[in-house]
Amino acid sequence: MKTYYRQSGAVLVVALLLLLVITLVSVASMQRSVMQERMTANLYERQLAVQQVEAALRSAENWIAAQMPDPRAQIAANGWFYDVPVLTNNDRWRDPLTEWRAAPVINADMANSAQYFIEYLGEWPSPLRPDCANNTTITTDCLSPTFRVTARNIVTPGTPEVLMQTIWRL
Repeated sequence: MKTYYRQSGAVLVVALLLLLVITLVSVASMQRSVMQERMTANLYERQLAVQQVEAALRSAENWIAAQMPDPRAQIAANGWFYDVPVLTNNDRWRDPLTEWRAAPVINADMANSAQYFIEYLGEWPSPLRPDCANNTTITTDCLSPTFRVTARNIVTPGTPEVLMQTIWRL
């Protein structure tokens, strides 16, 4: 005579629990992978924006160098080339009325390019002779015209904002 044992279903419950744990681990792993992919894409976009703004700074510096012997003569002719900033005014890069000049596009991957403007900061001691201004009589070759270049990328929703400045002297 054959004896049949009733199965209580314990194997089924254990298998379902193991399947649930494996599913939860898989979902968590996929979420981590998606987050890492987003972080990498954001880092890539930021790096492209930094390169674009650095190229705008270089373009402005090249423009200043091309205006030798005295770039200050171009202040009145270009709306994006400003005279000495007034201390009590807001910073020009925060002022919505500031006129920016479009810089050449270097990254074809970017839909947005960069912009810049130039400010004349006055006469400052030459980097070649930084202590010459400490003398009681300042010689003509002591001071040199100094310019500040501000560059930014054009921001659209979902893209990083980059703003850089550099000081340029003759």
